[in-house]
Amino acid sequence: MFEKITKNIKNVGEDAQKERFKWWSFVPFKRDKKAREAVDKLMESSRLEPSFFVMSGLSAILATLGILLNDIPILIAAMVLAPLLNPVLACAAGFAINNKTLVWYALKSFVGSVVFVILVSAMLVFVLDNMGYDFDITTYVDKFKRFDHLLFLAAFVSGFAGVYSWLKATNASNLVGVAIAVSLIPFVSFFGVLLGLQEFSLINYYWQPFMINLVTILVGATSAFLLLGFSRQKRALDQEVEQNKED
Repeated sequence: MFEKITKNIKNVGEDAQKERFKWWSFVPFKRDKKAREAVDKLMESSRLEPSFFVMSGLSAILATLGILLNDIPILIAAMVLAPLLNPVLACAAGFAINNKTLVWYALKSFVGSVVFVILVSAMLVFVLDNMGYDFDITTYVDKFKRFDHLLFLAAFVSGFAGVYSWLKATNASNLVGVAIAVSLIPFVSFFGVLLGLQEFSLINYYWQPFMINLVTILVGATSAFLLLGFSRQKRALDQEVEQNKED
């Protein structure tokens, strides 16, 4: 009898510990299948296909016009359209499961989209400049100069929220809010604007805050994936990455 009571107490303690762990880790994946589906969607949405470049180009045009016109609603529309967040989340997932293939895959997608956005923005500004349009980008020159540590805290939270909302969102508005919060497209398009106006010294100046912002978002997103339990699904996720790479 005593042994039976002791065993029951032990089982209750183990169950309570599991519940606490589930609460702390926010784990939505009870099976490998769920995690594999998540990685599959990330890789699919980060694939360098025509539709990916079309959305990147459209968001670049909108972001450039928003900067030139100093129009916030247009910039918000560009943030919603831009697919730049997908490869960032894929890269964070790669870091979380320590998969070099996924990290490299995501980095290629991100760099490809960034270069494309910069070129589209630069060409648009170059054409408009030669048509005689006069631009005043002083507002954004001053805005992107700020090295406020609170902005980097916001970047960390945005990266974390990006992962959690992407995996657990109950409606599309969650994802739209995260896309606006991360706001990579205005920064990238601003590089294109400076390139089109041949402001090369400013490009060199603004590169550092952009990279710090990007790394902070990555750290936040990677932290979320770790808390979501992705590292415990490494073997299954490694297989999913290899399968998607071959496709």
